[in-house]
Amino acid sequence: MEIPMFNKDACETFMPESPYTYMAEHYDYILNHVDYVKWYTYIKTIMYLYTGYPDRILEIGTGTGRFGAFFSRDNYTIYGMDCSLEMLKIARLRAFKNFRVFCGDARNFASSVVFGFIFSVHDTMNYLLSYEELFSAFSCIADCMDDRSVFLFDLTTEYNIVQNFASQGQQFRHGSATIKWQNNYDPHNKIIQSWLTFNDGTEKKMEEHNQRVYTVKEILPILEKCGLYLVDRFADYHFEAPDRKSIMENYIVKKRV
Repeated sequence: MEIPMFNKDACETFMPESPYTYMAEHYDYILNHVDYVKWYTYIKTIMYLYTGYPDRILEIGTGTGRFGAFFSRDNYTIYGMDCSLEMLKIARLRAFKNFRVFCGDARNFASSVVFGFIFSVHDTMNYLLSYEELFSAFSCIADCMDDRSVFLFDLTTEYNIVQNFASQGQQFRHGSATIKWQNNYDPHNKIIQSWLTFNDGTEKKMEEHNQRVYTVKEILPILEKCGLYLVDRFADYHFEAPDRKSIMENYIVKKRV
């Protein structure tokens, strides 16, 4: 199975250094509380309801490849794109059967084929810090769609950031490493900055994660400008409308033709 995809620029142009360079080997451990089976069931249900059984699936921000492995197990052809080479090294261990992974920039990629279902979850789109970056990503995605394709993505909410991250921190112990996670939220610019310190007893490494909070009023005009439109919007991976205490908002989008 060949990858019907090419990047317009080298993978490393996404960021000077991916924010998941040092976190990659600890990522699955830190998220071991996540029920990926339940999450996958929701994503697959959205796919069935809105586009049926697509020939090809694309995941943007595939991370360590958990969802790709599930789709492949269920006999779907899926491609996983990520900007972090370190995360992809782990994802490749799960890339069997009909699952292939590759390094790419969400803001600057193209495809030689159409994908019936495209998804990007776990606040991947929040890493795009400006309207211009979102426009670039949505435009690339629209170019990979036809009138039957569906794009599912999520965005973290300001309520989630304020309640669960702002000025808060966590500490994890994984193997010989201690990981400290500290956060700071700038409500004026709606930027959440996270600093992770990795200490294995002999060496200390740090990486920074920056994400931006967006509202539906900001998202809709960008989608429209890219030739996309909102079909449905749910909250927290349920089939209910978002409210002021929603943690994640789930957008279901199609292409105008």
